[in-house]
Amino acid sequence: MALPVLALAILGWRHRALTDDGTIFLRTVRQILAGHGPNVNMSERVEANTSTLWQWILVVLGAVTPGDLGFTAVSAGIVLTVAGLFVALDATRRLHTAAGLRRLLPAGVLVPLAIPVFWDFAGSGLDTGLGTFWIAGCWWLLVRAHRSRAARGRVWHAVWAGLGFLVRPDFAIVTVAFLAGLWCVQRPGRWPALGHLAAAAALPTAYEVFRAGYYGMLVPMPGLTKEPGDSDPGRGFRYAADFAGPVWLYVPAALLAALAALWLLRARPAPARLVVPLVPVVAASIHAAYVVRIGGDYMHGRMMLPALFLALLPVLLVPARAATVAVAAATAVWATAVAGPWHPGAYHGNDASVSIRVRDSDITITGSANPDHVAKWTIAFPNLRDAVAAGLAADRPVLVRLAPDGSVERLLPLGPGHGPSRVSVPGGFLGVTGELVPLDQYIVEIWGLANTVGAHLEYTPDAHRKWPGHRKLMDDVWLLALELDPAVTDVPGIPAVTPASLAAARHALGCGDLRELLDSIREPLTVSRFFRNMTGAYDRTTLRIPRDPFAAEAKFCRTG
Repeated sequence: MALPVLALAILGWRHRALTDDGTIFLRTVRQILAGHGPNVNMSERVEANTSTLWQWILVVLGAVTPGDLGFTAVSAGIVLTVAGLFVALDATRRLHTAAGLRRLLPAGVLVPLAIPVFWDFAGSGLDTGLGTFWIAGCWWLLVRAHRSRAARGRVWHAVWAGLGFLVRPDFAIVTVAFLAGLWCVQRPGRWPALGHLAAAAALPTAYEVFRAGYYGMLVPMPGLTKEPGDSDPGRGFRYAADFAGPVWLYVPAALLAALAALWLLRARPAPARLVVPLVPVVAASIHAAYVVRIGGDYMHGRMMLPALFLALLPVLLVPARAATVAVAAATAVWATAVAGPWHPGAYHGNDASVSIRVRDSDITITGSANPDHVAKWTIAFPNLRDAVAAGLAADRPVLVRLAPDGSVERLLPLGPGHGPSRVSVPGGFLGVTGELVPLDQYIVEIWGLANTVGAHLEYTPDAHRKWPGHRKLMDDVWLLALELDPAVTDVPGIPAVTPASLAAARHALGCGDLRELLDSIREPLTVSRFFRNMTGAYDRTTLRIPRDPFAAEAKFCRTG
């Protein structure tokens, strides 16, 4: 157990690299620590982070640890990933030793040690390490419940499983699977079972009430932008193949599946013995199917890692027998073949039409082999830094119009919608922009991940040819309608923005449900506003804005 854990710690540390998406968390964390609430901008209540629990863990760490907050996030992710692997290994060991099997071999644990993307996201500043640790905890508690039928601690088992929704909303799938497994091995009566369900749902429900009242939404903003109800399985299958193909993941999958089948044929275990190893496998299958259905992610392999880890849990270690020795040895040969620099496909094969290798991309952008500090990102965007400074130095509040290289294209008069803010800056790289723009100034998030109007826009016709989560690029007409001084009615030189379309977009923003949508995040958070946000959260979550400003005007400003 010690050697695989140590190996993962070394590999995760060597591959540490704060991603721009990881930096997005830091803006919200700094706003909280500054007393401005869990928002990207002081003037709007928008939930930009998918992982609620990771955000608040970083708040605690940021409050008690000195130094660079980005490095803190990277380090915490590695620690949680390594701790998760150790806890998972211990649970699998306990599962086998409970059956009287003492001599064990590493088998499935070799898989994450051989896949570079697993090391990459251990120290990326994202919630992946937290997800690994939470899954490992669910597995450990399930094995514990299987070994001991004592009622003590059952409620806390349920509470831990219920945290999945706060780790990531899609982990609700895994929560349901582990709660069902706990019920099968514990067999509580009706009332205890209902009590366990209540314990599991307590924290997620409480936060959902807060989310609805504070943000006026039922899901985090990225969840709305990615349209989880949408389906793109063709792209999802390409995403899964892009993850598995370069590292020949089919080889250990076939070996370990054959080992499981051989055990079933020889041992013919009773159904009760099958419950525990089946729970994570079933959870893995359902979660992987969900990821495929929604089209995957733009980050190479990231969304497939939870399913992979879940599927490996029962076979991280295997009993030392003739057949298992052969499988473990073959898995070790595969791991050696794909993990080293002699297998460049595992590192450099990059199909950008499906996903990108974010660590390779981050190294290219920052020029650092380990961009693990915020400063290594901010110095890589000198034009953006100068553009922010130029906006702050202007003689009146301005909207900074950026050129493709991040420099100032022009400064436009800013409207009064953001109070004392003197500058409004579009944030293509939201994390870096959030570090360069002061907390009391405004960021226009153009992908809809932290922009209420952008997230509610309908997809463009070619949306499925874009990366998931980046299909709602905000049109110029909507950006200008939101940010530009109302006295400016014409902005020459910007394609597809005419005085008529700009007027239509502005009119739509002041009408009906669209006006109420903006009021829900901009009005002071009184008790009355909280209640109205909560009761109208479903309608706002399902609201969609036509991209054509004239169609939006007709929809929201009906006069007949």
